Amino acid sequence: MRRWGYRHVITPLVENMDVLDLGLGTEQRRRLFKFTDVRGDIVALVGERTVPVARLVAGKLRTAPLPLRLCYAGPVLSTDEERFQHRRETYQVGAELIGASGPVADAEVITLAARCMEATGIRRYQIDVGHAEFFHGIMDAVRLPDEVKAAVRAALAARDFVALEALLEGTDLKSAEHELLLRFPALRGGPEILEAAGGLVRNRRSELALAELAQLRELLVAHGIGDVVNLDLGAIRDFDYYTGIIFEGYGPDFGRPVAQGGRYDSLLSRFGRPAPATGFMVQLDLVSEMLTRAPRPPALPRIDAAIAWTEGGLGTALRLGSTLRLFGMRAVVDTEARNDAAARSWWQAVGAANLIQCRSESSVAWSAPGQRARTLPPEQVAARLAGSGQ
Repeated sequence: MRRWGYRHVITPLVENMDVLDLGLGTEQRRRLFKFTDVRGDIVALVGERTVPVARLVAGKLRTAPLPLRLCYAGPVLSTDEERFQHRRETYQVGAELIGASGPVADAEVITLAARCMEATGIRRYQIDVGHAEFFHGIMDAVRLPDEVKAAVRAALAARDFVALEALLEGTDLKSAEHELLLRFPALRGGPEILEAAGGLVRNRRSELALAELAQLRELLVAHGIGDVVNLDLGAIRDFDYYTGIIFEGYGPDFGRPVAQGGRYDSLLSRFGRPAPATGFMVQLDLVSEMLTRAPRPPALPRIDAAIAWTEGGLGTALRLGSTLRLFGMRAVVDTEARNDAAARSWWQAVGAANLIQCRSESSVAWSAPGQRARTLPPEQVAARLAGSGQ
């Protein structure tokens, strides 16, 4: 995220409810852990980080010129354990692009999300892209009570098609409208789905959404991720503040999204600084779970050097460890003196690429797998290790 120009910010885990009331809908507020502080104010543990970032932009960063590129990392909590897959707490990293509208900004954020998924170790993934306005246009065009519309949205968000059909059976919708809502979740695929969807809708709001998606997809191809993008017009997000492009990122053979995001152009105005915005988050707990399930889980970063020592060699070991770390290498210095046999057993247990045995201030033995131990001055060992990348 920093390589893309995003500035790291820290937002609080605990927020006043009056702040969260501005940004979250009724259902999202219901999920929060709430309690009363010593002054009698009602506060809550945050269930997402976009609203705190919006408050920050409208408050302490109010005079900062737009657009702002911000990123964050931290835990979020929810009383709804199903939301975090039987956990109350999860750890998220995310990015927000504040003050930029249009498909160019949307494409930047979606591409950044894809590159962040790659950075976690995911090698095969898919990004499903939809548009909140496509659904809102359909809802505007059908005559349903507001409570029924809310129930339809909830059923679609949960992809509960049995509940959706039961809801629609109890309405007096025309057959064409009834069929459209039932087909709505199945509008998924490549660019050809835009033309198919255009033949089903007759409202300006949905038509504009399809035009934006067509333009966005061209930009994602230009970013080099067109082959992993899937259009999903049936996507419904469970946060009320999304107003435009929405998306989810999936890893291989993993039915839950590990990345989610979208455009929320009306949220900042609730905090007194109107500005378009878009962003995303990656749920690292799910990423870790997915990678652990993989047939070939990614290996942990290997330690470059295990540095052992005997009496008289501790100072050399500490200096050599510091030098290797300055070269950007991973080095661990033993906490007790060991003889040769014990040092080699410790080396195997640590799993380091090289063993360095410091026997005195000037005598160091360097061992690498498949090679004989070499005795060298400490500075030469550091230089050779750094130069060879071993």
